[in-house]
Amino acid sequence: MNAKPLPNPYQLSTEQALPSLYQQTLPDFWTTHAIEGVFAGKEGIAIRYAVLRQPRIERVILIINGRAESYLKYQELAWDLWHQGYSLYLIDHRGQGLSGRLLDDPEQGYVEQFDDYVQDFKQFYDDIVRPDQPTKVFLLAHSMGAAIAIRYLARWPAGITAAALCSPMLGINLGGLPKWFAKGLTAVMAKLGRWLGRPPYGPGQGRYQAHPFPNNGLTHSQVRYHAFQRLCEQHPQIKLGGATAHWISQGISGADGAMADAASLTTPLLILQAGEESVVDNRAQDQFCRCAPCAGGKPLRIAGSWHEPLMEADPQRLAALNATLAFFERF
Repeated sequence: MNAKPLPNPYQLSTEQALPSLYQQTLPDFWTTHAIEGVFAGKEGIAIRYAVLRQPRIERVILIINGRAESYLKYQELAWDLWHQGYSLYLIDHRGQGLSGRLLDDPEQGYVEQFDDYVQDFKQFYDDIVRPDQPTKVFLLAHSMGAAIAIRYLARWPAGITAAALCSPMLGINLGGLPKWFAKGLTAVMAKLGRWLGRPPYGPGQGRYQAHPFPNNGLTHSQVRYHAFQRLCEQHPQIKLGGATAHWISQGISGADGAMADAASLTTPLLILQAGEESVVDNRAQDQFCRCAPCAGGKPLRIAGSWHEPLMEADPQRLAALNATLAFFERF
């Protein structure tokens, strides 16, 4: 018996078409439409971005990626959203992707203060997005990027129509350690690292490794997982290893701050929750939606998804993107 076709009302890309899409179509699409640029963020750090503008800039989506990612990873997503008529704006956060690194060892995940990410995004919006005078502005953010989006919306909601937050980092899976203990431990490790002059990796963290696909915890899509690994080999400057102890301490603070912002938010939100999550804390997302203006009053659970619904196998990815596009169409 043939499997029932997956709902795909927006005619989004599927795994069956990806080999030819990655080989020829996406490179040509990116070369033709993407304009890449750089600006000096807080303390002069080079922040890289890409813009794909429609002939008429009306509806736009700002894509805010997660830790250890790059906007180059989201070319398939950009392809899909472009063909729905959206202009796209993508940014690489300080310390990762194509943006400036902050330590002598470029593979260490680091940020001085979590709010530095938010300030960079504010500058990106003010200097790159707002001058184009879009009619509707939507945010599509993943994991750490979703925590950045929440912190931004709590202070500067004007101009943002709605936001879809995918696996938002509102709490971090700390491997069973109590949060108070993990935060204290990483703070002590960070202080010791400053004294020694070399920031240490956090517990269980280390240099970049190309992990094998089985049980990767991010996606069930082998073709999409390997596509990002190939991208890292083609562009080795985007490789990023584990988080430093200081980043973990700041990441916990950033997630706590986003949770505290919940009741002050006014922007309509769609929370996409990975059903088989192991990286962030789904319970924190449930709690967040008790106070924040989440569609349906709770997260939308993507059954069977690991941490990256936007990079998942077709059943989970299509469910996440169908819900996102339908949500944006309401506005």
